[in-house]
Amino acid sequence: MTPPPASRRTPTRLSNTNDRIARGILLVLIAYGSLYPLTWNFDTPQDFIVSGRIGLADLVENIVLFLPLGILLAWQCHAQRRRWTAFLSWFVISLIFAAALQWLQKYLPRTPALSDIVFNMIGFVAGWLLGGMTAKAFARLSDRHAAAQHLDRFALLIFVLWLVAELFPLIPTLDVSSVVDNVKTLWQLPLWEPRRIVVHLGMAVIGLDALAMSMRSLAFERQVRPMAAIVVLGALAGKFFIVGQSPGVAVPAGIVIGALLWRVIDGWPALRRDSALLAIAFATYLVHALWPLNWDSSPSSMYWLPFASSLSTSIEATITSVALECLCFGAILWAAVRVGARLPGMTIALALLAFACEWAQRYLPGRTAEITAVFLVLGMGWLLASTTRRPTRRA
Repeated sequence: MTPPPASRRTPTRLSNTNDRIARGILLVLIAYGSLYPLTWNFDTPQDFIVSGRIGLADLVENIVLFLPLGILLAWQCHAQRRRWTAFLSWFVISLIFAAALQWLQKYLPRTPALSDIVFNMIGFVAGWLLGGMTAKAFARLSDRHAAAQHLDRFALLIFVLWLVAELFPLIPTLDVSSVVDNVKTLWQLPLWEPRRIVVHLGMAVIGLDALAMSMRSLAFERQVRPMAAIVVLGALAGKFFIVGQSPGVAVPAGIVIGALLWRVIDGWPALRRDSALLAIAFATYLVHALWPLNWDSSPSSMYWLPFASSLSTSIEATITSVALECLCFGAILWAAVRVGARLPGMTIALALLAFACEWAQRYLPGRTAEITAVFLVLGMGWLLASTTRRPTRRA
């Protein structure tokens, strides 16, 4: 029998390779987060806690740690006939992996506990169920609407990053006093906060551009601007009804100005629009990284372990900061490729810029210089490469 042409075989190999890379990256991140700060003490191991009080933050962190792995595996396995066999296999692998990490924590300044393993597995199962539901929903959408197969997945990723960076934890509050507290920030916080205005302005332009690209890839051109208006109103409302928001005037002002700016830019020709997005994404990142430019003569230390400061702060601050930087890096790479830049070279150049900004943060009071941004750039470059459909060669 004549073998299928190379153009049909190559995407499968690429997809399988990307699946393995994605699984490997998540497992490495889980292990790194569980074993940080990697300061071993094999002489006096800690006791393994079988039962005890469980803090809410610890519970959430251990569930979130394995949640992405479950989602990813469910997406990768949803089309298999024996997907529940795959689930059981990966559940056992994840259980052994989580138990091994907790055992290793006996030799680290961490708290090894049986409850952590339990919540890791709850996160894995919840991720699998969530991933399975979303994968089935997307499969049904693809069956009913052929255009769904052409969805710009990287644009969708950028849009989700905007929502996370803007509205994390995405949980509406039912407490009236919390809403009142958010409203009070309109006159309690300073009216003029240039950094917050510029950052949220840039985030709005990037997020709305990603929304527009996602919808246009599905041939929903007429619905782009009405949906953008709905999303902007939702983001503004979320700033007062989502848990943990302190918007003041600067954040809503930035979102509104960004939406108006996007409306203008969206009417430009493609090259001019993409160039503007590239400039805005660059400016947003530089303001975020280098504000307020009050240089100190004595530099602070540089953290060479990635996510050093992130793992020592709250999960809320970590996720928001990482989502914001990934949003900027992804938009820069995405726009640069659209105007003609080559992705590998642009990724290296952006990684060098991120390193330079982190090095400069050593001279900025109140900032923490670390190598994390470089890894985020490389990760976004890989995601853009793995989600971009390459044109097939003709035989």
